[in-house]
Amino acid sequence: MNAPAGGVRYGFPPLTPGVRRLLLILGGAFVLNLLASLSPAAREAIPRALGLNADQWGQPPAFAPLWQLITYGFLHSDAGLSHLLFNVLGLYFFGTMLEGLVGTQRFLTQFMAAVVAGGVVHLVASWLLGGGRVPVVGASGAVLALVCAAAVLDPRRTVLFLFIPVQLWVLAAIVVAGDLVGVLTSLRDGGGSVAHWVHLGGAAWGVLAVKRRWIWADPLERLRRRRAARHAEAALSEEAEVDRLLEKIQREGIGSLDRAEKSLLKRASARRRG
Repeated sequence: MNAPAGGVRYGFPPLTPGVRRLLLILGGAFVLNLLASLSPAAREAIPRALGLNADQWGQPPAFAPLWQLITYGFLHSDAGLSHLLFNVLGLYFFGTMLEGLVGTQRFLTQFMAAVVAGGVVHLVASWLLGGGRVPVVGASGAVLALVCAAAVLDPRRTVLFLFIPVQLWVLAAIVVAGDLVGVLTSLRDGGGSVAHWVHLGGAAWGVLAVKRRWIWADPLERLRRRRAARHAEAALSEEAEVDRLLEKIQREGIGSLDRAEKSLLKRASARRRG
């Protein structure tokens, strides 16, 4: 919900492709987890296997359950809808905003990177400061990364926070300050039910991604360009080899070619016809 220069208006941004994809995944994962949780054994096993469990890292048999750095971000508490709903709303409003600025592929890349970054910060904090015995689940860190990235890209944009119009950088500062307070109280009280370190890790990633221009990176496009360059280079190399073989035929006749050279000419001819 954005406020134009002329005043405040309520509005819902159009659903973008990347956000739609993530919403479907989050909703589907929640339903599957809720159904599985009808079994007491599964309700305990699923967050332990797919949530982020700092106490499992470095322990046999998994040693380093790397998949948890991804799966925890798509698993939400089955105790009610509030956990999922908060993240879904944040993803919808701020995800569509960010995807509109950077494009779908970059948006999805940054969302996944923020999930991993928040998980890594949580693991490091758990190892250094203790804790980490309760499985961490949820996309809150990645959603906060979207908020902070959008705030750095467009800090003066006005949004509604508890029906009060505030600039986006103010909203990001309020949310981050809340998690900083949560970290301090957790350290004082010896733990808590909210994964503040995940949130702060996601927020830090969102800021750094914009400041360091990582947000404009598109690994899949880079991979496609490299693959196209390799194909072009291979085609040029093959063309040069075909020219050499044709010259050899003119000088010595077709019988001078060995089996590999004849096979190369046949493949090149088929590609040109094809």
